[in-house]
Amino acid sequence: MRRTPRGLTSDKMIVASTRSRPEGAVAGTAPSQLFQRRAIILVVALGTIATACKTEIEMNTIRLHHPKANRRVGAARKIADGLETHPASDVPSIVPRSIHDQRTETISLSEQLLDEWNHRLKNNLQILVGLLESGYRKARNPEAREVLSDAIGRIGAIGTAQRAYYCAPGSTDVNGQELVDAVCANARILFGSHVSIDCKTARGNLPKEAAMPLALIINELLMNAAKYGGNQHGQVIITVGFSRRPGLYELCVQDEGLGFDLDPSGRLSGLGLVRALAQRLGGSFSVERTPGAHCTVRFPDQ
Repeated sequence: MRRTPRGLTSDKMIVASTRSRPEGAVAGTAPSQLFQRRAIILVVALGTIATACKTEIEMNTIRLHHPKANRRVGAARKIADGLETHPASDVPSIVPRSIHDQRTETISLSEQLLDEWNHRLKNNLQILVGLLESGYRKARNPEAREVLSDAIGRIGAIGTAQRAYYCAPGSTDVNGQELVDAVCANARILFGSHVSIDCKTARGNLPKEAAMPLALIINELLMNAAKYGGNQHGQVIITVGFSRRPGLYELCVQDEGLGFDLDPSGRLSGLGLVRALAQRLGGSFSVERTPGAHCTVRFPDQ
């Protein structure tokens, strides 16, 4: 008994065998039957090729004249592939989510990441303030102690603005009154009981992008008043006012000292920083003698 070569079906075996033997010599197969089988195979193959070519021509016509329909068909095909990934298994079908669901999930994840970032930044600022305070206590040089004290105040102001951000999630504004009061409270702790700070602020919101510059401005003006704003009795009394007018914010810091004239070239001083921050807010900075120093910062409500 002859064995069929591996990899050959019965029809392929017939074709292979007829190449080496006469057509009538195929055992058990009449020539008419052999030709009939060949014809059937040829007709089926030609029909399959013709159908494939017709389908490809139709799809190319659709792609050429209806590009939007082509994209929709492609999208529908991807969805169908996802839905039919496991048709006979217990695995749940992959149902495409709506744009609204995806947007909601993205917003929720962004808020969680922002909360985590705010929390880590607050902790890092507290650690940095602690390190500076440790250096301040150990320093013996007056100039070094003054530099460290100024750095502690500035970082404390940054931390105050950061807490204002953290307390207003999902909003573009912060509470202006709470921000100014918090900066003044931080300065009272830093200066001690010999400096009196009277904070008078009106209620109102403040854009978040203005919170950090404003906190630093208030801190610089308070530090300047605490150093040079003592009255004739040696007392330091500072009044802070913050109000909002139509289209304008106004900050006023006044002491009872001798007053001073603003030096336009004082870029490296604390007042130079105030001027630069006021310009960053699109505002102005001015100083008047009344008879103490009356510092005013105005910037637009954008």
